[in-house]
Amino acid sequence: MRKVGKEQKTMPIVFFFALIITLLFQGCSPKVSWLSAQPREIELNKLGETFQVKAVALDKENKPVPNAVVLWVSSNPAVVEVSNTGLLTAKGSGNSVITLTSPNTDANFVIQCKVSILAAIKVEPEHLELKVGEKHEMEAKVLNERNEPFEDQVVGWASSDDKVVFVDDLGNITAITPGEATITATTPSKGLSHTYGKATVTVKK
Repeated sequence: MRKVGKEQKTMPIVFFFALIITLLFQGCSPKVSWLSAQPREIELNKLGETFQVKAVALDKENKPVPNAVVLWVSSNPAVVEVSNTGLLTAKGSGNSVITLTSPNTDANFVIQCKVSILAAIKVEPEHLELKVGEKHEMEAKVLNERNEPFEDQVVGWASSDDKVVFVDDLGNITAITPGEATITATTPSKGLSHTYGKATVTVKK
């Protein structure tokens, strides 16, 4: 019975010293004074696309802080989700601000993340009749998965038969000879095949 009693008194002492040692080590760990991450601007172009952001934590002497705790927060999880390791996942088109912080410090860092998921290109008009020599300006609307237009999207133009209808880089077409041609508008989507839209142009005398 006495032996058991001694063990019961010894165990709390062991835990006490372990706690003191842990606190001492925590107190000796450098405090995070500055946070950074690269790149500062990120664009994702596909649902489910991921990107790993690496954070850099420095102390007041501008030296790396090993095993620093970094907290990650997305301002718009419906657009971009962020894990506790800085892995970004695209959830929908839009913009989100990713903020990095560290406990017990005022240090923080902000990353701008844009998700542009190309879903379709609508070429207008879809059907057009022209006479030889006539010109027309085609219009391409680039849409995301919510059928919302993209701003400032670069579109490339092509004609299936330049001898019938010629199209320039801006979508301006010219009827050359009688016949029919397909006008195609394309825009690249990272990691995917080209997104495109088409229109049919008939040329008459």
